[in-house]
Amino acid sequence: MNLLNLAQSGLGSAQSALNVVGNNLSNAMTSGYSRQSIIFGEAGGRTTGNGFFGYGVQINGVERAYNGFINNQVRSAATEYQALASRYEQLSQVDNMLGDDTSNVSVALNNAFGAMEKMSSDPVSLAARQETLSQFKALAYQFQSNSKTLNGLEKGNNTQITQTVNVINASAEQLAKLNREIEKIQGQTGTLPADLLDQRDILLGTLNDQIGIRVTENPTTGRVDVTIANGLPLVNGDRSYAMEASVSPANPSETVVYYVDASGNSLPLDEAKITTGKLAGLFMFRNEDLKDARNQLNQLALQMANRFNEVNQQGYDLNGAEGQAIFNVTVPAALANRNNGGNASLGVTYSSIADVRPQDYIITYKGPGASDWEVKTSSGGAVETTAGPDGELQFDGLSIKPQGNPQANDSFVLNSVSGVADNLSVAIADGSTIAASNSPDASEESNNENIKNLLAIKNETLIGKSTLTEAYASLVSSVGSSVTSLKANAATSAKTVDAMLYEQQAVSGVDLNEEYINLTMFTQYYQANAQVLQTATTLLDTILSIR
Repeated sequence: MNLLNLAQSGLGSAQSALNVVGNNLSNAMTSGYSRQSIIFGEAGGRTTGNGFFGYGVQINGVERAYNGFINNQVRSAATEYQALASRYEQLSQVDNMLGDDTSNVSVALNNAFGAMEKMSSDPVSLAARQETLSQFKALAYQFQSNSKTLNGLEKGNNTQITQTVNVINASAEQLAKLNREIEKIQGQTGTLPADLLDQRDILLGTLNDQIGIRVTENPTTGRVDVTIANGLPLVNGDRSYAMEASVSPANPSETVVYYVDASGNSLPLDEAKITTGKLAGLFMFRNEDLKDARNQLNQLALQMANRFNEVNQQGYDLNGAEGQAIFNVTVPAALANRNNGGNASLGVTYSSIADVRPQDYIITYKGPGASDWEVKTSSGGAVETTAGPDGELQFDGLSIKPQGNPQANDSFVLNSVSGVADNLSVAIADGSTIAASNSPDASEESNNENIKNLLAIKNETLIGKSTLTEAYASLVSSVGSSVTSLKANAATSAKTVDAMLYEQQAVSGVDLNEEYINLTMFTQYYQANAQVLQTATTLLDTILSIR
């Protein structure tokens, strides 16, 4: 190996090194880019009687700065944060609605009781009666408004679930394609394409943000296999598996997610096992926070309306007629599963509103000889039923009358307070029909004994051991407490993510100062080898000029 070849190998290596440094500097601000480093090696040499003479330098490769362990830690922290953040984002909207100091159920209740106080002092006053009627309407509207807000959040939640599933499917499909490309290039060249590996890690991050994943990486081929928390494969080499979001067959107001297996079968995803990622946060908000807030609101509306109706019906109005129900109360509907084989339906009525528990029930027809109907709570607990005089099922203040022809294992979902707040309305049309008196004698115009009973509702314990205002305060408090806890946990989780990202960047990120030093060093390296080449050329010219 002569001096000329040594200089050429040095120049080529220096130029390659400058290319790597230049690429690092160009992509210093590129999201997901991993710093690259050139690897030099001796090109061999020859041992002679005068000693060992090297053949120069060679490029052994370009190394991508990467630490799989740290990347897994980043993904683990990020997917925890996404679950908390998506749940907090949804629940904070419920908190904002309930915590409005100027417009809420508690304010509307107090306004109604205030109007009844005025009416109590002058039962004959049509103006006072109309004011009370107006406050009843305002109270009903407040319940409707809050319920519609919760309904809107449920629809928004369904949309986000669908969008999240679409992102999961698109990311998994692209990841499978990248696996194929990376393995192909590695098989042809023996090296891994750094740019495709960066794209792969970005996709893994996107996928991980949507649903918690477990990643198995082959460091030789660059292939990654991905499974979700319950062990189902999402990406297996160059094959991806899809999910699909569709309307629940049990409840048309909910969007559920199915996993599509290798045979094309759609398997319902066990939502309880999805605990991290945005999808988990959406599930937890819908199945826990939203359901609990809606149940408490509906229960408050039901017990309030029922008690007002009971007391008003015990008195007499301005004309001496028996009092009517003040509020219209909607009876919940039992939702038939879309996959039911029979044509049965369930007629639902309230047998004792005071005994109603705000929860979901699953009612299943077991078939003749198997006790016919089985009632369970949504958590799987058995509910004891009694038979009514017409064969209806009675439990927890509800009466269920099966109709039609069911088939074995047909099922229905029933929420005992569903739709109460959403459909609450005032039943009376005129303030004169408010039963302020306890006497049918219309001449007793100043009789206010029954309006006093209506006012006494304010201090009655109607929901557990709570009054109406206390029950609403409990709802506000429970939501507010959950929001505060979620906010704190999300903030802590965000700090953990930042710490993990800092560690990742310490390994993979581009340090501009370091790269500037490398740029200067490799420039000098290039210039030095150019000087060697110039020396070799001068020596060669000298030799050629000898005559």
